[in-house]
Amino acid sequence: MIRDLVKELRIFERNKVPEEIKILGVAIYFQTSSFRRTARILSELHPVSYNAVRRWIKKIEERLPIATEKKNRNLIAIDETVVKANKKRYYVYSAVDVERNELILMKVYTTRNWLVTKSFIKEVLKYCKNMPKFVIDKAPWLIDALKSLNLEFEYEGFRKKKLS
Repeated sequence: MIRDLVKELRIFERNKVPEEIKILGVAIYFQTSSFRRTARILSELHPVSYNAVRRWIKKIEERLPIATEKKNRNLIAIDETVVKANKKRYYVYSAVDVERNELILMKVYTTRNWLVTKSFIKEVLKYCKNMPKFVIDKAPWLIDALKSLNLEFEYEGFRKKKLS
């Protein structure tokens, strides 16, 4: 979902830094709230400047509003993207309010399972006043995590018409 959304919204137009590193950088920024710290972390994988990270975040914010407060939400799409860098796998989880086209949360994990997914969903719920319905693909870790939290969900290939 996040990879398709980034391409669809044309967030990253230049190709000096691989798109996977940029997606990973945005997710790391969400966790650290620091351009410099994000650049330092990413530089272990690929040379990245503080200003480059700042530009990426600004572009994301221009094209895809970022949730900052608790709201009533009806439908949230959750997905994870595997990002490979330096022969390592990173799992970038993202949650988007489908009706508002608002990015709720992105996080990077080094593993993917129902426990990690459950933790991510709990963080997403902090931005919800109600218990929304979730849209997911058929990944077992997503299904198990949502079932363990007694949350309503439906399966769907992510709707480009809703996210555009």
